[in-house]
Amino acid sequence: MPLVVDTRFGRVRGRLDRGVTVFHGIPYAAPPVGPRRFEAPARAEPWPGVLDLREPGPAAPQNAPRLASLGAVAPAAQSEDCLRLDLYTPGFDGLPRPVLVFVHGGAFAEGAASDPGTRGRRLARGGDMLVVSVQYRLGALGFLDPAELARTSGTPEANLGLLDVIAALEWVREEIDAFGGDPRNVTLFGEGSGATAVACLLGAQRAAGLFGRAILASASLRVDTREQSARRTRAFLDALGLAPADARKLADLRVPALLEAQARAGGFRPTVDGALLRAAPLEAARSGALAKLPLVIGTNRDETRVLDFEDPSLAALERAALVPRLRERGLDAALADAAVSAYTMRRRDASPAELFHAIETDRCFRVPALRVAESLAAVGAPTFVYEFAFSGASRQGPTGAFHGLEQPFLFGTRRVHPLGALIEDSADAKALSRRMRDALAAFVRAGNPRSPLAGPWPAFGASERDTLVFATDTRVERAPREGERAFWDGAV
Repeated sequence: MPLVVDTRFGRVRGRLDRGVTVFHGIPYAAPPVGPRRFEAPARAEPWPGVLDLREPGPAAPQNAPRLASLGAVAPAAQSEDCLRLDLYTPGFDGLPRPVLVFVHGGAFAEGAASDPGTRGRRLARGGDMLVVSVQYRLGALGFLDPAELARTSGTPEANLGLLDVIAALEWVREEIDAFGGDPRNVTLFGEGSGATAVACLLGAQRAAGLFGRAILASASLRVDTREQSARRTRAFLDALGLAPADARKLADLRVPALLEAQARAGGFRPTVDGALLRAAPLEAARSGALAKLPLVIGTNRDETRVLDFEDPSLAALERAALVPRLRERGLDAALADAAVSAYTMRRRDASPAELFHAIETDRCFRVPALRVAESLAAVGAPTFVYEFAFSGASRQGPTGAFHGLEQPFLFGTRRVHPLGALIEDSADAKALSRRMRDALAAFVRAGNPRSPLAGPWPAFGASERDTLVFATDTRVERAPREGERAFWDGAV
């Protein structure tokens, strides 16, 4: 098994890790530094000799993680020279293997290809496939809106982080065969904001033909309008003490100053710019503009319970405060009142906190995912829906199946993932992880997630609405919690 591989840009050296050859930090585009900051990714430049990629490379610049209380830490090494990918290959025997390209989550502000909890060694070895984990520019460096910036020449592009992912997919198309992968069999997989990025690319003409299947795990599908992104950009410039006419100075500022201003201005995310992204993913789904590719899409049963770790007061939410808290999250008063009434009728013993999370999980995650599934199933694209329903446990009691908890199961990284401490090292947990990885590998290989370990997984249809529930007793349910889903018809 070769540890040195020739690419079109130069030679790279990896390392062997229990039957899988790992290459950390392969450059897929030129470093976006100096005058290239806030510019679209440029083609990587050749390098002399052999590039040693045996240790993790630098992550994209980012602030401290939101879930530090759960053990999440910011990557120690960070650099604007972050347009790199990690690659895991199980063999160079001349048999082209399917390729899984992973886009990490983190609210478009956190994460790295080398995060221990999403490393692809087990997936690559167990599924006999290549796993590629992509880094892309985050925060303001990746999603600042150029429409607010006065430039002396040219018009810079928006959604740089999405353009980075496209550049990585183009690299895969050109280079993956040298590592034993099949460029004609590529599945794009995203989790959290990474899944929202994948949904954006499903509707982007510039990404057409770069992948043949998609997996969306826990996508909120929320992107900004031009008006929203303009407000964020103005707040960012204000935090730096700059006017739009001073935009050229952004290229000279130090990264810590940019990150501090980003923290003060709020989060950044993709923008409907009319060029790369012509419509938000949900609008593209409704209009039939998403690529008609085989799709696995799903959410966690209790997505928004992750907020309990950021705001412990949610657990003690009182009934009188429920509607105001929902309004703070963006619901208008009438819809918030109606949602509380509808969910209370179906969950008569639920606490205010449980109602809050049931409503917000459906509104922000489950129902949008089902809208995408409905649209693709309606045009004949093989579509498979899941729900992850395995609860974690903390010192305060059960955590529910909150946002991100499926990661250590999918990647087989429960022992090293920051959330692994919330998962009992039980036979049930180990078996569930194997079932999930087996189903994922089956889909990557052939476009159908039915597998020996996971069992039957019927395709989703607008009438049957079959959903595979990943839990201790993994099972197929027809239209789970249909009354609650139907409440959002016309609203989401």
